Amino acid sequence: MKRTTSTIISVLILILLLSSCSSKNVVDIASLNGFGGNKEESPDITIQSPMTLSNNDLFPINGEHQYLRVKMVKGKYYEDWTPGAYMGTIWEGYFIIELSDEAGNVISQFDLSKIFKEPLIFNTLFEIQFDDYNSDEDIDFTIGQYASSNGRDYKLLTIRKDGKIEELPIEGYSSLFISDTTGFYSTKLTKIDNITFKIEYYDNTKDKNLEDFFKWDGNKFIKN
Repeated sequence: MKRTTSTIISVLILILLLSSCSSKNVVDIASLNGFGGNKEESPDITIQSPMTLSNNDLFPINGEHQYLRVKMVKGKYYEDWTPGAYMGTIWEGYFIIELSDEAGNVISQFDLSKIFKEPLIFNTLFEIQFDDYNSDEDIDFTIGQYASSNGRDYKLLTIRKDGKIEELPIEGYSSLFISDTTGFYSTKLTKIDNITFKIEYYDNTKDKNLEDFFKWDGNKFIKN
């Protein structure tokens, strides 16, 4: 009887020791983040500034020590690895385009929600692609969003000599649907001459690729 009791006590002591060792190996994520156990008080991940998805050095473009950045100023970051249009890392919300000097001083900002009706979605960092499409010596560029598996919708913008960022008007078009692109969220447009460009897109109703041409009339682009 004494031997049985001694064995039981030994087993209990061993279980307690194993439990103690196991608890020491558990990582307290909240404590690693410097927070307590109440997740409602503080999130596990904090963001302390706007999130920059595109950072572009303009010196090779205009010879100025300036940077053009696309920043999310309000929104959310999450991941979705389900196969689809936005598979992977996702930034969704409200974005601005910001022009600043090399010291980070802001020259101008442009609120993209003024020209995009819905909150924007990006799922990768990207570079803006620049050109001059109307021969006014200002820097022009496009910003696009996913529209369908056949292409993206792009807005055409420009940086004025005083640093102001504006949308370039295209008569009868709120955006350009383009299938043949040089980049996903920003693309170069195919120049025909100094004031004319073309776009290529797939038309489901005709089951073929089509081309449209746009020419600058001094104030806006007009479809030819």
